[in-house]
Parts: sequence; C-alpha cells; structure tokens
Amino acid sequence: MMPPWEHPDWYDLHDTTFTAGPEREPEHYRELVLSLPPLDVDDHLVDVGAGTGKLTRLIASAYPALGRITLVEPNVQKIIRAERALAEALHRGSTRIKSITQGLGEGGLAIAPLATVVTVGSVLMPVMELRGGTLRDGIAWLDRALEELSAMLSPSGSLFLVETLGAPWARGGLDGPVRRLQLPELEERLHAAGLSSIECTYRFRDRVVIRAQPGDGEGNATRVMMNVVLPPRG
Repeated sequence: MMPPWEHPDWYDLHDTTFTAGPEREPEHYRELVLSLPPLDVDDHLVDVGAGTGKLTRLIASAYPALGRITLVEPNVQKIIRAERALAEALHRGSTRIKSITQGLGEGGLAIAPLATVVTVGSVLMPVMELRGGTLRDGIAWLDRALEELSAMLSPSGSLFLVETLGAPWARGGLDGPVRRLQLPELEERLHAAGLSSIECTYRFRDRVVIRAQPGDGEGNATRVMMNVVLPPRG
C-alpha cells in the first residue's frame, strides 16, 4: 500500500496543512514568486519535486509568456495531474512543457537546455528526514541533491528554495539521527555545492525562501559543518 502522501488527491487535500499550515504556505509560495526575476519567452523554469504543480501554476500565472517549463517529480500520478493543470492555467499557449519522472539526489538527473530558474518547494528538508538514517547520511544525500540542482542552472540562472528549517532547539552530531538543518547549516551545504550569492529573501519563523546562483564550481574545500569535517565526495 502506498504512503498517503503519494496519492495525488490526498496530497492536494493535506499538503498545505502538513507543511506550513493553511494560512502560511500560500504566503511563502507567493513570496518565492515575488523574489523571482522577470520571466519571459526565452526563459526556462525547472520545478523540482513539482508534485501536482501547485508552485509551477503560481509562477505560470504570474508570467504567462514563460517559454519553457520542466517538471521533475518521481510520482507519475502527480506529474500527470501537474501537466493537465498547467496546460489549463496556460490556456494551451506556446509554453513548452516537459516532464521528468525521477527523484532528486539519486544520480543521472540532467536538464537541457539549462535553466534560467530552478525552484524547489518544500522538498529538501522533508525528503532528507523521511529517508531516515543518521545526519551524516542525510547530508550526503542533500549534497548530491544540491549538486544536481546547481548543474541544472545556466551561468546566469538562479535557484530558489522554499524550506521549513529545523527547530532552534534541534541538535545532534553527524552520527545522531537525521534532522532538518538550521539556516546557517543549510547555507553551508549550498556553498559546498558550488553555489554563491546565497540570500534569504524571506523568513517567517522556521519557513524561508532562499536564493542562490552558480559559483566558481569550487565549493567549500574543507566541507566543515558543526565543527566536524565531512568525508570527501566520491
């Protein structure tokens, strides 16, 4: 039997309440849309962890001339619903829509052409938690996921994340149970993935919108977090 959040109807009914509360999540998604650069016919939006297309539809409504959209989502039922809803929202215009049924951080996720904007709405921290294991395991997956996201961006592109951070009292070393990261820890992982110009464009308590851009590809050579040196990639 599939977990309830994998069912597209259950997901649409409950997702907002579970992730941020029905009065909060629309505000955070709106703030992400307001943080975006102007998007037009020459731009390519990639929505990773698109679900049923909630965030993508908001962006497409704000920028109906958007030239290309790629939806990345491992759940086939959800991505079918996202495609249908997006086609209706765009009034079957000239926007080219492509779907990739694949998860993040598992390898082999390539985007062509490279994206002007990559969005990730409430995905990284929940998936990191649900995978279980230790914090070290979680960070290893997160680093892979962030490297994939970074590789999707054109040189002038931007990554936008909506995330719910770990509680201020959440503590634990790399060999303890996996937990959500706090803002400085997440910023460190973004930097380690080769991203730069990292900015928190909006925050309300534990909910943040983060913007980052491609860096020099060097990443953070020492990969230090919580005063613990992480093992090298490979």
